[in-house]
Amino acid sequence: MPLDDFHAISGSKLFQKITIVGPGLLGTSLGMAIHARDSAMRISVWARREESRNACLQASWCHEASDNLEEALSGSDLAVLCTPVVHLSEILGKIGSILPANCLLTDVGSTKAEICMTAEQAAIKNFVGSHPIAGSEKSGMDYADSALFEGRPCFVTPSENTSVENADKITAFWKWLGMRIIQVAPKEHDRILAQVSHLPHLLASALCNFLSKQSRACREGAGQGLRDATRIAAGSPKIWSDIAQHNSKEILEALDLFSEEISQLKHIIANQDFADLEKWLEEGKAFRDSIA
Repeated sequence: MPLDDFHAISGSKLFQKITIVGPGLLGTSLGMAIHARDSAMRISVWARREESRNACLQASWCHEASDNLEEALSGSDLAVLCTPVVHLSEILGKIGSILPANCLLTDVGSTKAEICMTAEQAAIKNFVGSHPIAGSEKSGMDYADSALFEGRPCFVTPSENTSVENADKITAFWKWLGMRIIQVAPKEHDRILAQVSHLPHLLASALCNFLSKQSRACREGAGQGLRDATRIAAGSPKIWSDIAQHNSKEILEALDLFSEEISQLKHIIANQDFADLEKWLEEGKAFRDSIA
């Protein structure tokens, strides 16, 4: 079916039952967003922890919850893997044998090359990688928001063997949730995210680590500017350590490129060339204004 046809139909006609694997911030927000757009669609949840399953079952958006993955997937025509990236390869290695024959599979992982390669090695033909750029420095179900995906970008990363129809269905699904789609190859996704997501987080943490070693007055004199610049450093250290582990090559390349930018800044200031500094600052401001 052409992609335009998918755009014209509701989510319930595109998928009848969706299984969310891992109801953290993104998984819970996803369930809420789906339910808000189509309360008739059936939503199933897989979660290891009983308290997570109970919390989902008490919510209006969740119809069933299980700690048995095969049971949670039964009857689904879409499954979305929302577990931390460090667990995705493990799940992909197991899910192929229990995935319903016509069930499309995607994920929300923040790295893609290794995940997509694992899916291919596991011979999961219905897998299409995706990465909604939505979230916050907070984590967990308590911070879920049905509007989390609205107006945000989402990467869809088909591999060479991905069918056009499956990629179109995943694209239509995220568009139905209000997202803007960027389609790239898995490795290109990891290069881009190293620069626009992973590097900024590590730099914010580096600045916080640097300031923590300075005088107490640095902490006491901190204003809103520092809080704005370092907000993302409050994110989960475990999650970001896992991300760095899975995308270390691209992050190191991004750090090298950024080091060149810092060297240029040092050179400008050392030479007292403040006309060049103003131009450098204007270029940075122009980019920031373009993404506001």
